[in-house]
Amino acid sequence: MSSWYNACDKAAALIRESVPAHYRSRTFPGIIGDIKVLSSKKALSLISRKKGLGKQYAWLYLTQGIDQGMGYQACAVEALDSVLGTHREEIIHGRILDTGCAVGVTAGILSLDHIVGFDLFTDLLKAAGLTDSLTGAENLYIAADMTHDWPFGSVFDTVVCGMVCHHLKNQKDVITFFRNANRVLRPGGSLIVTLPAGSVAFAGQLENIIDGLAEFGFQANREYSGLVRSVDDPRSLFWMFLVVVRKVSDTIGRIFISPEFGFPDYRTPVTREQKGEKARLTSTTSRKIKHERFELIDSDSLRYRYGQKTFVFSELSVSRKER
Repeated sequence: MSSWYNACDKAAALIRESVPAHYRSRTFPGIIGDIKVLSSKKALSLISRKKGLGKQYAWLYLTQGIDQGMGYQACAVEALDSVLGTHREEIIHGRILDTGCAVGVTAGILSLDHIVGFDLFTDLLKAAGLTDSLTGAENLYIAADMTHDWPFGSVFDTVVCGMVCHHLKNQKDVITFFRNANRVLRPGGSLIVTLPAGSVAFAGQLENIIDGLAEFGFQANREYSGLVRSVDDPRSLFWMFLVVVRKVSDTIGRIFISPEFGFPDYRTPVTREQKGEKARLTSTTSRKIKHERFELIDSDSLRYRYGQKTFVFSELSVSRKER
């Protein structure tokens, strides 16, 4: 893992040299914010039209998104690795497809080789290939849009989607995503989805997602589906949602899916004091915490513990007493 992080640093330094000066002030949240309010077609047009912006996006992903394991994207994969533990190779196995692979975060941190990854933005894929050239990994990266038919047959044993499908606000695109995931998986294959803290408002919404996946031919693994949070520091702001399901049927269920199925816009409510603390902890110059220990609250326990209460940082962060 450390060799991949070092390769990210080297790749970022090389990419930085080619970023136009007028884009170097663009921030990671700013670019992501611009992209996620657009359709995939318009987002791709934006990046393609503004020559060099994609390179800045790739540089920011490798530095702030990864940041030697302290970036949210990297932390999410480390958390996934931690909570799956010794069962990881049973769940993430065989021929693997990484949807929305970005700069190859999942493959790099989990030390996976010969996987197939696809993403909308070619600059991110080029960055993934560059880091692989430095580590010796041989993964295949393809530019494709997850809101359209995926350019693959039913050849995969595992599909991973890390921190990306929550951007699909249009339910038609959400349905397309899960239909494609079912189609490209072999019988018994696994689908692993991680979602950031602000994408699920309460336990019932997560249940709607898990239950809805049954209509797409999947069966939930409730032992590994739920909320993941870091437990190594009481100031921790890291938590995410994990959904693990297995393909049990090629048959897609009802044509009409419940309107509650999907990823509506939601922001985790926090106080001004908490926002200030978050800013201090996560700024590039002062962030000191690298989360290394994680806890999974499975979906059944999550529902029992929180019910229909809106998730709030102060209730999900780990107190010293819990530690």
